[in-house]
Amino acid sequence: MEANLIHCIEIRNLWRKYDLIWKDLNADVNILIGINGSGKTTFFNILDAIFTADVKRLKLYGVSVTVEVNDFIVNYNPKTPVSELKNALSGIRYQKISTFDVPMKDRPKAGKEYSQLYNELHDIVYNIGGDRPSFSDYRLKATNFPDQAAKINERIHAFYDTVNRLFAKTEKTIEIDPHTNHLIFIDQGEVIPLYKLSSGEKQLLIILLRVFLMEEQPYILLMDEPEISLHIEWQYRLFEEIRNLNPNCQIITSTHSPSLFGDGWGDKLFYIEDMVRVIS
Repeated sequence: MEANLIHCIEIRNLWRKYDLIWKDLNADVNILIGINGSGKTTFFNILDAIFTADVKRLKLYGVSVTVEVNDFIVNYNPKTPVSELKNALSGIRYQKISTFDVPMKDRPKAGKEYSQLYNELHDIVYNIGGDRPSFSDYRLKATNFPDQAAKINERIHAFYDTVNRLFAKTEKTIEIDPHTNHLIFIDQGEVIPLYKLSSGEKQLLIILLRVFLMEEQPYILLMDEPEISLHIEWQYRLFEEIRNLNPNCQIITSTHSPSLFGDGWGDKLFYIEDMVRVIS
């Protein structure tokens, strides 16, 4: 299987003061650490703009970027045309997972079923034929490709087992409603629709579903502070569960939570202060 790994990232002329050089990234998990205001979110925004070929956004930062991926180099400077950047990115599988939700004070006017997290989760589960694959798209493969049905159903049941294991303390179990064909949870006989899940539960499902839908292909996965809304136990187990769902996924993340790297991932830490060089 073809590798899909970042080995080195260089961002030059950041805020017209710094060059940032991140070398020797791990093939599995990379955790960026730094104090507030050190540039972690800016770094992630620039990296996301590179992999989505968002030249308009990149020009706002005024930086030049070099990313070593697999055995080739992706270069960008403010004069690079979007077509050239897109061509350089051809064949790279990339995904960013965001953390967001509507503040509690805004929910009454937004409606009980509305939140950014719920909209994202709803699209991942039900949006058929969209730009990104959905859980419904994947389930339909079992019908459209009968020769793959056994493997598809096996993966779906394994995904359910992962979710049920993580939700065990709340006694919720995931299943498909046989009447509506909707993804639901059952809590002591009561049906729990997706919009009634907590922010942390929605966030966890979004992460797990996005990784599951990678279908174990090599991916670069970017997550900025994924611990937001997640219970401490889920934080401890997050990287393990992601790697179980897709062992070919390279995780690049940032965090302020020691719980996220407390269960055997301490050797995956990188300090942004060690990467920054003042422009002379």
